[in-house]
Amino acid sequence: MRAAAALLLGLAAAPVRADILALKDGRFVEGVKIERAEGGYKLLYKNGEVHVPDELVKDCLIEGETGFEPRNEEERAKLEKGLVPFEGKWVTKAAREAAVGKRLAEKKKKLEAAKAHREWRNRYTSESANFKFEYTVDPEVQEKLRDLMETYLSIFTKKWGIARPKEKLKVCLYHDFEVFQQVSGGAGSLAYYRFVPPLELNFFYERLDFEFTAAVMFHEANHYLTHLINLDFHYPHNVNEAMAEYYGASQWDPARKEMTVGRIQEGRLMEVLTDIQGGQTHGLEDYLANRLGYDNYSWGWSFVHFMMETPKYAKRFQSFFLALGRDSDVKRIGDGQGRTVDGDEIVRVFKKHLGVADLGPLEKEWHEYVKSKLKVESVRGYEQAALKADQTGQPTRARRFFRLALEKGSTNPMVYREYAENLLLDDKPAEAVEILRKAITLDPLSAPLYARLGTALRKQGKKEEAKRMAALAKEIDPDDLDLLDAVVEAVGEAAGSKPASRPAGSK
Repeated sequence: MRAAAALLLGLAAAPVRADILALKDGRFVEGVKIERAEGGYKLLYKNGEVHVPDELVKDCLIEGETGFEPRNEEERAKLEKGLVPFEGKWVTKAAREAAVGKRLAEKKKKLEAAKAHREWRNRYTSESANFKFEYTVDPEVQEKLRDLMETYLSIFTKKWGIARPKEKLKVCLYHDFEVFQQVSGGAGSLAYYRFVPPLELNFFYERLDFEFTAAVMFHEANHYLTHLINLDFHYPHNVNEAMAEYYGASQWDPARKEMTVGRIQEGRLMEVLTDIQGGQTHGLEDYLANRLGYDNYSWGWSFVHFMMETPKYAKRFQSFFLALGRDSDVKRIGDGQGRTVDGDEIVRVFKKHLGVADLGPLEKEWHEYVKSKLKVESVRGYEQAALKADQTGQPTRARRFFRLALEKGSTNPMVYREYAENLLLDDKPAEAVEILRKAITLDPLSAPLYARLGTALRKQGKKEEAKRMAALAKEIDPDDLDLLDAVVEAVGEAAGSKPASRPAGSK
């Protein structure tokens, strides 16, 4: 651990600069010299230069940047007279520097205020037609998610005949997973809906994957929307989670502000197809009777998709779902908001509303629908399939789908990172180095990527370069204590250090 500790001590003594870079994903970089470069900005760390392209940058403040270089003789002559260009006019240098200095001061104040809002005690607050938001993300990000939620509520309540809520739901949105875990009380989850008063929705913004953030939000918000069917009823796990997964796959068009439902939840489909290939299927009665546990998310989703996307069943299934929470002839158990229905009653109500006495033919039709109608086809689908196979302990399948995702043009740094992890576990450091370098071009200020690159380089025998990458990782994010183990591994300082490994599904 001595080498890693030395890295931390060395970084603590680094001089502080006033340069600030604000990224579009909400992160800030300061304390390092920044220069303009072709197509973006160059950050001059002690252990290497990092290029950040313009498309990732929201704003930048560079200390003392007020100069001007003449491009021709006419401009040089004006400079000799003490004039400089400013907003289409030539003014005195003193006037320009005063104006620029004022704007830099205003920009610095604005950037520092935005950074301060990342502390939960300084969180932003706002309201829309149906929600009260508290958040630490960039307001532009919040506005996108706000539009999604309002559109979602409008579509769902109209389709399901649900009255709009009388009170606005409190929505807490955090800028990263760590803050969500610390503040929300949602330990062990990605998001949660509190279904007892005061009602509250909590989730976080995954900066590397906006679609993931939207999917989690759609899923958890669906629990709220189905709760509106009857606030004194709690939908049982099997139908509740499956319906949330069905709506979780919705797609948002930001230009039209429209949402498309009924898309394929390709990560869940991958789980179902893997079960089928392994000779395992689930019966319809077992699903309806709430006996599947975790598979309510995957097999349950596939059944709800089959019901909702098959015209001859869609209205009857919707009627069944509403009946569980509303119909007077449904036998409910429990008290207050803990009231629900048991498995036998779910089966009875389902048969009644679908008009079937024997579940066998419908079960066969469902299984055939999954095998013949549902396909993994999009880049996003291959990404989800790869990550899901990785999470469920299927490394060979995961690598195949990782390769397909990259071949089809994935630009998700998370996918590159997890593929590299797999390659390291498979003792293929050269391939991992290549993948990690590509990942860094997509997310050039991700400290963990440099730390993992250090490990891959060390496994190639490039020890000095590995140490430099480890040091650069700590320079980029000196406050990330979770990097310490990765830095030690990249440096290879401790005898008998552990090989690259991680819990299944960790990110």
